Amino acid sequence: MNTNLSKWGNSAAIRIPKAILDELKIDSNNFENISFDIDVEEGKLILKKKQEKTKFELLAEKSKGEKINPKEDINWGKPIGKEVW
Repeated sequence: MNTNLSKWGNSAAIRIPKAILDELKIDSNNFENISFDIDVEEGKLILKKKQEKTKFELLAEKSKGEKINPKEDINWGKPIGKEVW
């Protein structure tokens, strides 16, 4: 599959065909929060889709290595039914 390099402001842009977006499971109508790592290896341009962070990874970053107590340190919202906090 071929694509062209285009000028985009002071940068260059490459169009990614819809077939490749579909293979990567990227919604072509919503590019919000999608990012790639870009590398050059032996004259080849390598794009790697960054994986979305899991809730656990986000909590781990928030804790900055400190231990957290899920019962006290996480806002689980107000009780809805008969659960006991």
